[in-house]
Amino acid sequence: MFKRHQKLFFIIAVLIGILVRFIFIFRGHNFDFDSFCIVGELVSQGKNVYANTPRYNYGPIFFTLLGMFYKLASYFTHKIILYRFMIVGTLTLADLGITEYIRRKAGIFWAILFFINPISLIITGYHNQFDNIAVLFALYGCYCIENTQHENNFKFQDLAGIILLSLSIITKHILFIMPVWILLNQNINPRKKILYAFVPPVLFLLSFVPYCFEGWRGIIRHVFLYRSFNNFPLFGIGMIKHFSKSFWFSFSFPLFTLFMCAGAYLFRREKIDEIILIYLTCLVCFSSAVANQYLAIPCAAIVILFKLKSLIYFFVGGFYLILDGAGLHLANFLGIRISSNLFYTLLTWCLLYYLIIYTKNKFLN
Repeated sequence: MFKRHQKLFFIIAVLIGILVRFIFIFRGHNFDFDSFCIVGELVSQGKNVYANTPRYNYGPIFFTLLGMFYKLASYFTHKIILYRFMIVGTLTLADLGITEYIRRKAGIFWAILFFINPISLIITGYHNQFDNIAVLFALYGCYCIENTQHENNFKFQDLAGIILLSLSIITKHILFIMPVWILLNQNINPRKKILYAFVPPVLFLLSFVPYCFEGWRGIIRHVFLYRSFNNFPLFGIGMIKHFSKSFWFSFSFPLFTLFMCAGAYLFRREKIDEIILIYLTCLVCFSSAVANQYLAIPCAAIVILFKLKSLIYFFVGGFYLILDGAGLHLANFLGIRISSNLFYTLLTWCLLYYLIIYTKNKFLN
């Protein structure tokens, strides 16, 4: 029955997913949206974000959008609600782009599962973080080069892929270790490896040049030296209350980098379109610092790679985000307390379970 009416189901699911995302706007907002208001106002006034606030830790693409949205919204009476509608609309378009990617790679059912999963719904509609835009660019960047990576000749698809990978890292630098994965990969033409691996990070660095004269201190301090909460949930460090924070701060990021480089070597024979999916899964699984918005990063990857098993992640993550104080904060309404670090640990263990399954299927079968 689903196959017979799959297009109709797809349209209905998309409409419901869009509606729910906009409904979540009225549940309130958290710290990140306050930051976006500060950033949007600064940009709309022509001020340098990196010189005037510590509350923006990424490349210039998204703050440019925020400035445009804030300027446009300022011409209307209810400017903040309109401003937020513009942000959610943009993030919803990114989710739709990822949905289309999944439809091409895995089919309509899995595309629907991604678009209506509770993690993406809440992060896009309520939290409003923009990791999904970076993921969108990354997926399509690899999609462009997957059929030309073996060839000697440089083609238009290679250029398009490099541009999209560059846009991804400039939007939000979740691909900052991806060059290692590309350089170690055995399926990519050696000549093209250099371009795929080094052009995006170079362009990322160059994107800060227009803001360096006034904002170089903020760029170094709040972008390159920024560290989130070092809770390393894979090891449950956030739940160990008396653990030496200074000790863990020193070793958590190098350990995360070591795990990611090990993953690059372990999966060096995979195709580029699978490499990006494994990378996104490893990024959150091994991260030294996990916050709510990071939970959305591997959603597309686990739908494509693990199909129905992804429901475990979506159920646990959705349940947590519904209750959490930085999510839909229903725990406050119910009068209960939850541990963010406990749920982060459960979710990273879930991702580790997926990676073990993937590794077993690839190397033992």
